[in-house]
Amino acid sequence: MCPLPLAAAAVAAPRAPLRLLNRGLAAAMSTAGPLKSVDYEVFGRVQGVCFRMYTEDEARKIGVVGWVKNTSKGTVTGQVQGPEDKVNSM
Repeated sequence: MCPLPLAAAAVAAPRAPLRLLNRGLAAAMSTAGPLKSVDYEVFGRVQGVCFRMYTEDEARKIGVVGWVKNTSKGTVTGQVQGPEDKVNSM
């Protein structure tokens, strides 16, 4: 994941439905290894720069599932689920 600047974003979050990542938990559960779920919030300039779209594309490439959305605080929050090694690489 690329490093992000720490400056606070002053952009109001548009009201939009959550973006679901990948095809669902069943796709992530097709492994014999331990599963992991991580809730996250990203600060900095993350709204208006296609961060959610980038996150969704990376999740597909890596093979994890979850959701991501803008917040009214100007941050992005979400959850990633899948095999432990893949969630760690995300």
